[in-house]
Amino acid sequence: MEMQQVRYFLALARTLNFTRAAEECHVTQPALTRSIKLLEDELGGALIRRERSHSHLTELGRRMQPMLQQCYDAAVSAK
Repeated sequence: MEMQQVRYFLALARTLNFTRAAEECHVTQPALTRSIKLLEDELGGALIRRERSHSHLTELGRRMQPMLQQCYDAAVSAK
């Protein structure tokens, strides 16, 4: 798991929109999507349920969000 994947997931969890999350993270939407897919593969399940106009956090996504936020905040604080 890389910190950029965590940052991308947190942006996606906030916006629930791949395009807006990519813009917020200053990356292309395909790059953000690939990174989220790799994170999902590593964690063993879908974090986001993708629908045409809406995306929702899955149960795993909701459970992981506070832990990943804490991890990200600690890394930023240590920096």
